[in-house]
Amino acid sequence: GNVQISRSRREFWAAISAVFSGKILAEEPNTSNIGSPSIRVLSSAGIDVTDRGGWLGHNASYNQPNQQRRNCGEAARQYLKKRDNQATILTSRIVKLLKDYERRLEGIESFVYMHCVGIQLEKHCSKARSKALSAWEKRTDISTAINVATKKKIPKLVQELKVKLDALPQVSHTTVLKRKEEHLTSKTLKSDLHKLANRRFGRAQEVSTERVIAVMSLWAKHEESVAIEEVNALGEAVQEVELSIQGADVDAALNGYSSVKRLL
Repeated sequence: GNVQISRSRREFWAAISAVFSGKILAEEPNTSNIGSPSIRVLSSAGIDVTDRGGWLGHNASYNQPNQQRRNCGEAARQYLKKRDNQATILTSRIVKLLKDYERRLEGIESFVYMHCVGIQLEKHCSKARSKALSAWEKRTDISTAINVATKKKIPKLVQELKVKLDALPQVSHTTVLKRKEEHLTSKTLKSDLHKLANRRFGRAQEVSTERVIAVMSLWAKHEESVAIEEVNALGEAVQEVELSIQGADVDAALNGYSSVKRLL
């Protein structure tokens, strides 16, 4: 992204420099526009077509030996270099900080996960305890009913009750006590997980805030540094532009403006 922005900016400045130079560039290479009607018309209107400001660089042809060519194009390019200075380094540092920030956010998300684990564990043990207790109570009731039916000598009822008893889970009083202990342990574990999650959340929250501040601080310092260099480079560019403008250019512009005003 940064490379494309820099390329687009350079292309823009190349185009605007061609406009500021006042020269009519040949469409075909190794050809010249000297003596063309367009140049004669512009020159007669007091418009400089020799690139006296040096917008196209000193490699371009210049047929005015009595006038010094300025360095507007080079000054503008130096301004662009200052503007793009260390932009790649800034981007890489910000990416590194953002990746670390992302890891911190994942740590904060684990806070919610640890809470959910504690809640689901306690819920699972609670259901297992209730299920074991219910099955044990049913087996106890059916066993009592079998004893009563046996004493009253009702073999058919005894047989039906034994079928129901066999269909129930094999749960003893010991199993019920074990499920109760597991449920109480899960409550303690849930509480410990919540406390641990809250401590980790507090630490991750503080560090994540620091990372946000670090990103903003890094960006602000870069902009401040670049802005100072940019102002200096821009000042030099403006000075070159001012030196490239002569009194005759101002007089020609004023005369042209007066002529247009009279016609209106």
